[in-house]
Amino acid sequence: MKTSKITMVVMAFMLTTTFSFSQSVEGKLAIKGSAKGRTIKQKTPVALFKAFKDGEYNIHFNFRTSDVKSDQIILFDMKTIVKYNGKTISETSRDGWPWIPGDMFVPIEAFDAIPALQKFTSNEGANSLPPKGARSFEIILQLVPSKGQKIKGSISPATMKITIE
Repeated sequence: MKTSKITMVVMAFMLTTTFSFSQSVEGKLAIKGSAKGRTIKQKTPVALFKAFKDGEYNIHFNFRTSDVKSDQIILFDMKTIVKYNGKTISETSRDGWPWIPGDMFVPIEAFDAIPALQKFTSNEGANSLPPKGARSFEIILQLVPSKGQKIKGSISPATMKITIE
């Protein structure tokens, strides 16, 4: 009986120690050039890609850690969700991308938004979308700390609405 109480105290101490030594992260992902609530209009997914490459829009990533080492690499999973009429039509993840704390720009290629839009607006995805007219999409970009790291906290996702004509 006494041994089990000691074991429980030791286990509680180990869990508390693990949580107190885990690093916390907080930050934000934002799309610059797109006003909140405004819909981006482009003729094709390629035109949207070009608008990002030309600097009309860019993805800004900012995060901080509780650790004093500002050059420590943190691995993030780059998640992309594409919705059409509120229904998820594409959900992808690119795992284990290294980032260091601070302010930086993320290329649109880091996410799978353009390939997903291309697929669903081309002949390949024509069966799942209306064949003509403007099609409105919602794209959610997320950076999530990769599993296996002792990290608490989260990064606020970025959302953009796009109409492909």
